[in-house]
Amino acid sequence: MAKRNAQGNGTLRHRSDGTWEARFTYKDEFGQAKRGSVYAKTQKECRQKLTATLKSIDEGTYRKAVKRYTVEAWFREWIELYCNDLKPNTIHTYQSRVERDVFPYIGKVQLTELRNQHIQRLMNKLSAGDETRKPLASKTVVCVHGIIHKALDQAVAAGLIPANPSDNVKLPKIKKPDLKPLTDDSLSDFLKAIRGDEYERLFIVTLFTGMRESEVIGLQWQDIDWDKGIINVSRQRQRNVKEGGYRMIETTKNGKARKVTAAKGVLKVLEDQRRHQAEARLAAGPAWENTDNFVFTDSLGRPVKHPSVYKHYKKIVASIGMKESRFHDLRHSYAINAIQGGDSIKAIADNLGHYSSAFTMDVYGDTSETMRRHSQEVIDSLMKDVTGL
Repeated sequence: MAKRNAQGNGTLRHRSDGTWEARFTYKDEFGQAKRGSVYAKTQKECRQKLTATLKSIDEGTYRKAVKRYTVEAWFREWIELYCNDLKPNTIHTYQSRVERDVFPYIGKVQLTELRNQHIQRLMNKLSAGDETRKPLASKTVVCVHGIIHKALDQAVAAGLIPANPSDNVKLPKIKKPDLKPLTDDSLSDFLKAIRGDEYERLFIVTLFTGMRESEVIGLQWQDIDWDKGIINVSRQRQRNVKEGGYRMIETTKNGKARKVTAAKGVLKVLEDQRRHQAEARLAAGPAWENTDNFVFTDSLGRPVKHPSVYKHYKKIVASIGMKESRFHDLRHSYAINAIQGGDSIKAIADNLGHYSSAFTMDVYGDTSETMRRHSQEVIDSLMKDVTGL
């Protein structure tokens, strides 16, 4: 509770710029003497402000005016103070997005003056593009809004603004990605095409477990429970986007470790990889470097690199007429093949590390619907053969 010092009621002065200033002293909640000021265009208005301020001090309701922020200043402080528990690449994404997509448009707006209309115009502009930049994808626009919303939520919590002006903004609808899964003939063609490739076993493990690229590259031998047929997925080897190089992240993308039930064929492939690696270690001798016990390494025990894996993958899918397929489509292929194989959505969601089965169905529901229609067509054909109808 702030209290006014007993020695005076404040002083007024006429400033050189023509405005009036009233100075006063008070004690903060820690008993420390502080000085404050109020300003006005006229002496009468300034005296009225001073009287009201001194009254609030006596009543214990006085609060020193908070620091005035521009949107840019607050977002920078928010990232520095409130985002340090996030993954480094996530922080880098936040920084680069606000620098590129927020500050040029609303960065100079005072935080307390920011309105819903400012943010709606920004979202519209990012979606439409202009003469200086191309339109952003709907998913990216929604991502930018999510960053803005988080920063402004924290501003509300910090008492800087009364409400979040990014609430109730209309956002573009996100178009579901055009999945390019490997199924049926394309799956068979892919498995034939990767035979003998140095990343053959890595591709197979990814294809039949649904692990993400950084998860399979960061897989270590101690993560495999051979007796239970379980792969413990709890870390990633990520590229350091900001500083270059690589780093281990001791968590998955959604922050939750998971256990992937591995088919017997996957375990056999991992056993082959262990034998292959043991042979490479003997051949390398003292040059062997696999101190972190990675499952997938080069001939000297160094962990494989994302660009090399991706380059091999793109060459292979191009050779079978699927040049648009991405490495991440191996994860989609796992999910779709598992659905077609009759696995429960709950089991698939658990293996993929999704938060809920509902999310899995949202992503792969179209595939499930196609399967139901195909099943119905089969039943109709059988009925026609039996009944003649």
